[in-house]
Amino acid sequence: MKFRLLILVFFTLSYTAQTIDDCRHRFQCYLNFKNQLNTRVKFEKDVLYINGLNGTREFSVYEAELNSFAKYFENSTLTQQQQLIRKKGNKKFSKNQCDSLIKSLNINHVALEANENLPLLGYKIALDPGHFSTNLIDAQSEQKYLYFPFLNEYGQVDTVTLFESQLTYNTVHILKKRLEEQGAEVFATRQQANFTSFNCTFSDWIKFHRKHTLDSLKQFGALTAQKHKHLMSCSNYDLFWDFFRDYDLAHRAAIINAFKPDLTLIVHYNVDEKNAPWKKTTKKNYTMTFIGGGYTSDNLNKPEGKTNFIRQLITDQLNRSEVLSAKTVYYFNQILNIPIATANDADYLKNNCLSTASPGVFCRNLALCRKINSPLVYGESLYQDHQKESLSLMKTDSDIYGIKTSERIFQVAGAYYEAVMAYCLKK
Repeated sequence: MKFRLLILVFFTLSYTAQTIDDCRHRFQCYLNFKNQLNTRVKFEKDVLYINGLNGTREFSVYEAELNSFAKYFENSTLTQQQQLIRKKGNKKFSKNQCDSLIKSLNINHVALEANENLPLLGYKIALDPGHFSTNLIDAQSEQKYLYFPFLNEYGQVDTVTLFESQLTYNTVHILKKRLEEQGAEVFATRQQANFTSFNCTFSDWIKFHRKHTLDSLKQFGALTAQKHKHLMSCSNYDLFWDFFRDYDLAHRAAIINAFKPDLTLIVHYNVDEKNAPWKKTTKKNYTMTFIGGGYTSDNLNKPEGKTNFIRQLITDQLNRSEVLSAKTVYYFNQILNIPIATANDADYLKNNCLSTASPGVFCRNLALCRKINSPLVYGESLYQDHQKESLSLMKTDSDIYGIKTSERIFQVAGAYYEAVMAYCLKK
């Protein structure tokens, strides 16, 4: 029972010690990309304001409200959060109003007794294996694959063939099994290597779901007639980049949020940006992780963007994400023996990200980092186009939890696993 008590204390920590100074620190360290939000967010001693484009105050949170609002935003839907923002505006809520806000959520905590054999019992963990293409046809649309000839160790011409979707799916399959063995309830956004988050292939989505989806969006005003016509007749490549990519990402976030995880791991494999168009191997190899943040002023112009920003500002999810991500980078480095990236090791790290205090952890305003309502890590464990990694990743000589894959994939899954164990059990 003593072990279980430690877990309950961990869960309650996220709702304590929230101050305006905490929010100001998050704003400065994680959220304000190159000072672009200086006019949009203002802090005073006991209140913070979100301003519109014209400088008018649109939303205020007072320090006495902060803990209640943080708890509400972590346990409510996007729609509920937007309704609260509209209802509150700049009014100051009384203690009774704050208490009623929390009661309206009907949060029921189930006490599960973790033990030495099941140390993760009570934890809900979401896993998102990135991408979906496992054949050259779908991969031509998604552009997440490696396919080029090379000379093998025997001087023979061979072919590097890697689909990131297969790598991420195999990693998540192994990681899910290992976490479940420790008692965690684990949810994965894709059930097969070639599936999208809609539990079907991209080709089947086009065949069976495109028309209904686009017709519905047109009917509800989310698509213009012109855009609808284009998407109904365009190539698969244009359909993916003009619509499906964002639609699939939004759905991944939605089903993760419906699961209400305690933490989320977004699994990807990187490539060397200087090696484009990836028709040869590279000598570079770095490991890194991303968390949310890095907002620009235009990100606050639409209701969803502003709502996600407020959640990340008033809760400590970004703080917990940095802790989880720092542990993930540490185990990537230790287990995989790959150097940790600095901001100078990639243009997107230097130009599009904010560096955190933790080595290899960067704030980047990616869709999933913005939309998912939990502490998270967006992992980029290694460069799959590295000359040794590509050959290791192609191997299928290991039978692990019922799938044929490479030992390198098992090591990557192991690094994520150790990070989760260290984060959850405070190792």
